[in-house]
Amino acid sequence: MCIFDGKSLAPAALFVMRLFYNLAIALYGLVIRLCAPWSSKAKHFYRGRRDWYERYRDLLSAVKGRKRIWMHCASLGEFEQGRPVLEALKSQYPDTALVLTFFSPSGYEVRKDYKGADLVLYLPLDTPRNAERFVKLLQPELALFVKYEFWYHYISVLYRHKIPVVYFSAIFQPRHIFFKWYGGFFRRMLYRVSHFFVQNEESKDLLEKIGIGQVSIAGDTRFDRAIAVAGSPYRNEIIERFTAGRKVLVAGSTWPGDETLLRKVLDLSEDYCLVIAPHEIDCSHIDAILHSYSAYEPLCYNQMEVPSSVLPGSRVLIVDSFGMLAYLYRYADAVWIGGGFNPSGIHNTVEAAVYGKAVLFGPRYKRFREAYDMLALGGAASYGEGDAAAIAALLKDHKALSAMGDSALEYVALQAGATERIVSYIVLKYLSTSA
Repeated sequence: MCIFDGKSLAPAALFVMRLFYNLAIALYGLVIRLCAPWSSKAKHFYRGRRDWYERYRDLLSAVKGRKRIWMHCASLGEFEQGRPVLEALKSQYPDTALVLTFFSPSGYEVRKDYKGADLVLYLPLDTPRNAERFVKLLQPELALFVKYEFWYHYISVLYRHKIPVVYFSAIFQPRHIFFKWYGGFFRRMLYRVSHFFVQNEESKDLLEKIGIGQVSIAGDTRFDRAIAVAGSPYRNEIIERFTAGRKVLVAGSTWPGDETLLRKVLDLSEDYCLVIAPHEIDCSHIDAILHSYSAYEPLCYNQMEVPSSVLPGSRVLIVDSFGMLAYLYRYADAVWIGGGFNPSGIHNTVEAAVYGKAVLFGPRYKRFREAYDMLALGGAASYGEGDAAAIAALLKDHKALSAMGDSALEYVALQAGATERIVSYIVLKYLSTSA
């Protein structure tokens, strides 16, 4: 017997791995608590979970007697990915209570007032006690996890209580610990999942090679969400006033490396203005951007109350607010997606491609299938730190930008339909006789 099998993990190995896992979770919680006085993100994380049981018990009394579906998202990006499924289920089962949880404050704090769910909560840390109490308190008919977030104790408790667990828009790669010789403890979680809806053939093959057959290729629900956003009416008078009569580069989810390059691009692109939405909007980061772009009279969106407050000489508008970016790409002539100079890689390219815009980003995109696909189809381009002149040259070539945008839009259209495939299966398999 191989102790790294996952299904047949030796008791001694399981005990040791659980011990290390529990210690890591406890240490993480301690670090968050110690950092809370100095970090707003840590403060939200800690305070949002403090005395959770009593608060959640009172909140759940509002949906007493109703069947419940639980959807969990790591953060804001995963929420947008899960949102089409959540809203489709709500439409079909309006009397079923939908409970949405987040791990990260950057998701919860932005969407805590989201009306598509009956309750929006922080997920308590994954300890044996928390997982048992949370699942017993919630008593869901079904648990849905978006893309990632594999929590050992939550999955174990759901499995023990025979509550179906479905992952969707999931994507797996050989680098993931589940497929390493030492990953048996983590593979154990995968065997307890009722069904995986994965994005591509590679993910399906990887799971099947370790003995997991409950897998379907459904695609990525981000495409459906992006299509819905692009088709919704939206007007922003401040943005329209700022961009009027000018070429527009919209930069989304930027980090310092992106911002340094984009400043050089702006130096070489006199007919362009820049609408920049940083990934982090804390005061220190916004101040750094204001200083870096001071020659262009930068403005902060949240400090502008009316369109007339747009300064004629300004070429840079900093969107220091969450939740707007997916709607702002419609104003662009070209789009820069941030994160490509960070180890974690680029952010969401689909939100921009759906508007038929040329998509540009840095060199770290290897974890993202859609980036590869759009590069191959000519809908996107990748640049390094020293490529400001090449980017500026592309921005001047409006024919090339238009062709790239057409290719990006065609790619998005071909990817639509994941939500319908996932919801149809969930309804038929788990809800048609229970909700």
